[in-house]
Amino acid sequence: MTIGLQGTWSVSVKSKSAAWGQRFVIQGSDADGTYPDNAPPVLVTGEQWGVTIENNPTGPVGWRPSRARLAGFRVEGSFFNDLILTAAKPLNESEWIVYGTAKSYKGFCLFNPCFPYPWIVIDTPQALERLLQYDRVRPILERLYGADVAARGEREPFKPLVLPRGGRQASGWAIRGATELELKPKGKSKEMELSTKSTAEAIVAESATYSRDLGFEEVSILDGLTAIRPCEVNPIAQAILRFVEYDRTAAELGGGVYTGFGDRETLGIGATDEFGNYVFSFTRSLAELFDESVLDVPVGGDPLVAARPDLIIQFVEDPEDVAVYETAPYYDIPNIRRIDLCIPIKELVRKPCRGDRVLQYLGDIPIVNNPGSTLFADGTITNNTPVSESGPEITRGAWRGTLDIIGCFEDSQTPVTHYTIRYRAGTGAWNYLSVPAKGQRNQGDGSWLSESYGPTPTALSVGTVPAYRNIELETGWSLEVEHRKVRVNLQSLLSPDLPRAVDDVWFVIRGYDEDGDFVSGTYDFVKLRVDYEVGVGDIASIVVPGESDPGDCALLELPSDTTPLAIRFRATDADGFLAAWSLTAVKGSNNPVGLTDSATATVPAGAYPGAVVDDRYYGTLERSDADVDAYVVLNVTPPPSGWLEGVDFCAFSFELHMRDRTTNGKSVAGSHRVWDEVIGMSPTAS
Repeated sequence: MTIGLQGTWSVSVKSKSAAWGQRFVIQGSDADGTYPDNAPPVLVTGEQWGVTIENNPTGPVGWRPSRARLAGFRVEGSFFNDLILTAAKPLNESEWIVYGTAKSYKGFCLFNPCFPYPWIVIDTPQALERLLQYDRVRPILERLYGADVAARGEREPFKPLVLPRGGRQASGWAIRGATELELKPKGKSKEMELSTKSTAEAIVAESATYSRDLGFEEVSILDGLTAIRPCEVNPIAQAILRFVEYDRTAAELGGGVYTGFGDRETLGIGATDEFGNYVFSFTRSLAELFDESVLDVPVGGDPLVAARPDLIIQFVEDPEDVAVYETAPYYDIPNIRRIDLCIPIKELVRKPCRGDRVLQYLGDIPIVNNPGSTLFADGTITNNTPVSESGPEITRGAWRGTLDIIGCFEDSQTPVTHYTIRYRAGTGAWNYLSVPAKGQRNQGDGSWLSESYGPTPTALSVGTVPAYRNIELETGWSLEVEHRKVRVNLQSLLSPDLPRAVDDVWFVIRGYDEDGDFVSGTYDFVKLRVDYEVGVGDIASIVVPGESDPGDCALLELPSDTTPLAIRFRATDADGFLAAWSLTAVKGSNNPVGLTDSATATVPAGAYPGAVVDDRYYGTLERSDADVDAYVVLNVTPPPSGWLEGVDFCAFSFELHMRDRTTNGKSVAGSHRVWDEVIGMSPTAS
């Protein structure tokens, strides 16, 4: 892997401990070239450039890239095979460098375990949902983020919740004038360290102090949850990182909580090495620093401190794509700052090969060697992996959307150079899949570009057919694509003349060697139940019990402010892949009304006779009180404060929401509004 750097660095050989020849190659700079292992220091300048260490093994292979790391060494066979380089960087007060280690986390932790004091960060919708179930925690989150804080977990992309405990944040080094910075291995460890040549020119930065939004008792409650819920963290190799400068909104500068909706500027792209280490440098102009000191200063803040950038770090599959995950902001970072990152394990982590079969994951859901997930014979999927560590939670769901098919040929005794994928929808013909496969690959200058790995017409023992290149044998691919055999839109495979967009889709994979012959043990298949029909529903009427339907533009006169309303509606899925329905009400200017008395239902709806049929849920059709058209009547009541709460009139919107039980292996279908019934209410005229 090429190590990417930005700006000006001096690269020198620290040591060599290898039986084979060693050299390093620099690309994308003003000093491009190939340098021997005894070369004098090389001064390199470039906006984005890379250094690749190569070794020359015995035999016919010739020079090849080494597995580069930002620190440490490796052992190959019985030989040390290392060329260790040290990079020194001249640094001035308009240049920044951030470095650290990126890790995944899993376990029972509810907060990001890496985010530094004084912040408590909730960075997944699953963690937010679990926290809201604690009676002592929910009021804290509602006080800071509003009564509708639960809705934040339904937004895409999810923006972290940032809770300040108060106090001084982590410091770094501030540059006065200029200094020289060294990036070098930390002994024989897997980490790296930064040091300055002249400590007089790099001083400990004065860090900002943040007011306490949380009370002492609230901090104690949240810290208590952290203490009893441990996290397991592990490095993330070859992850693509995007660095973004963030400008706080006016509300945030005024003391409000972090929203994530401030202006953003992309600073550049970096990546982690095999141990998860990364380093990234960027510059800020004097005009940009001045703007920060004038326009991005929180109430009561120090303009000199506020002149420093606020940084968000994103994990991306593609440098131009929407982030898979992003951190909360690191505020007012000094010129040199260590930032260790933690990302939830289910978001973007290399999927290990586990043996037994070629096809191992569908999206993020494992289909091999995992007690929490099962791909059933009818093509439905269940995933109950603890704490959502691997893919979304779902029970006997169908498939929908764009699917990543993940597999491994590593256990094959004969190297697999190509593979084919065939598919069949329903009882149709078998076809070779010709969906383009591409992913990000590390280039010699440290940048990442999209490269194709098929399919191309290839001469195999079965004839000349579309085949994909097995990139497991190649270097430089990002972690998310290394074992991805194909990414396919399932809807594109269905027959266009289906009366309903629901069918079984089969995939068969076979591996071939360099001579085009089938490799034994590389055949595998899966059957998927694909459902592109969404659940349907409507509200037929809303009346005061015992009265007739007033029709459109209804005005209901209430005998009392707590009179229940009879709502006649239906919510059904003809294929049985409904996850849930719910009735909600909004009063006046978007004020939620808490309805009671069975205003929601989820699968399995065991309270209703015959509700579960082969783990399918068909909605109100299953209720014993449903009529021939699947309509049911629910009597719903308002909260104790009543519908009108003392006013003479108000408009209400009653909404029917439904959620399908389908997945693409990375997420489940979201809730969607299928009906909106607007009525007016007033007290009964005396």
